[in-house]
Amino acid sequence: MSTITRRLLLSSGLTAGAFLLPHAAAAQAYPDKPIRFIAPFPAGSATDGLARFLGQRMSEAMGQPIIIDNRPGANGIVGAQAAAQSPPDGYTVFVTTNSTHSANINLYKQLPYDPVRDFAPVARLMRIPVVFVVRRDSPMRSLQDLIAAARQQPGKLSFGSGNTIGRGTTELLKAMAGFDMLHVPYRGTPQALADLVASQVDMVAADPSSALGLIQAGTVRPLAVTGATRVPALPDVPTVAESGVTGFELTAWVGAFAPARTPADIVARLNRAFLAAASGPAAAAYFEKIGGIADPSTPDELGRFVVSETAKWARIVEVAKIEKE
Repeated sequence: MSTITRRLLLSSGLTAGAFLLPHAAAAQAYPDKPIRFIAPFPAGSATDGLARFLGQRMSEAMGQPIIIDNRPGANGIVGAQAAAQSPPDGYTVFVTTNSTHSANINLYKQLPYDPVRDFAPVARLMRIPVVFVVRRDSPMRSLQDLIAAARQQPGKLSFGSGNTIGRGTTELLKAMAGFDMLHVPYRGTPQALADLVASQVDMVAADPSSALGLIQAGTVRPLAVTGATRVPALPDVPTVAESGVTGFELTAWVGAFAPARTPADIVARLNRAFLAAASGPAAAAYFEKIGGIADPSTPDELGRFVVSETAKWARIVEVAKIEKE
């Protein structure tokens, strides 16, 4: 601080510390109004469900309403752009997945946001596998049946996905097992499942929480899950590796981000609130019900994780020979 500036402050009865008071007061008061969670996938998706579950618990703990703002479309790009352009004041939080923050940068030639530069990591929350499902009247009763049928009819069978993990798992399976299927993209997994039931596609790569009701009702048949272990909610459904595709494993993850330049103390407050909401018996029961695994982290750990996951998706795109759109 220059001598002239110091004299001006002293003559007016102010000190440099006084300029910090408004920010300090704001941080202490946070939150003093409703918080918005942007979810880049539609109602009924795993991301939406987790945002609602955690939002309710955090609302009770933080004393303010938490509003879920679904912004589906373009593999999460619509929601990501809306979140990136929001004020960095802690009142907009982006509850999202590997789609927007690891995969899209490898799948699209251009994005209207930067997953690193435009966001402040808050907390990693959950990992969740994909389950491959077919209609109940499908002749395919196992993953090997699907692979065999696709090999006999190259490019004739179709699969639907509502996000990049759905597409990525299937493209990787195609590459590793040596078959071809036509990809049909959807705004979200619930929409893909609706078309599966309506016989518009032959298979859907879904998150367990979106498909579980249809599986339990006998409307769709699960063939395999993409994680390293079976899903507690679907104990009789084998993994892809158990089904004969040795070494296959790919799961989605969900994390929370704030717009870039959100104050660090507010990010820390949100991190503590998220991790508290994602812990305890009720949270454990929720994760088990939807087939997810709690996976908490610090903001710094999430930031490093995004970088490593982006590199992993680059390898997946290369192995699966996916061309950028």
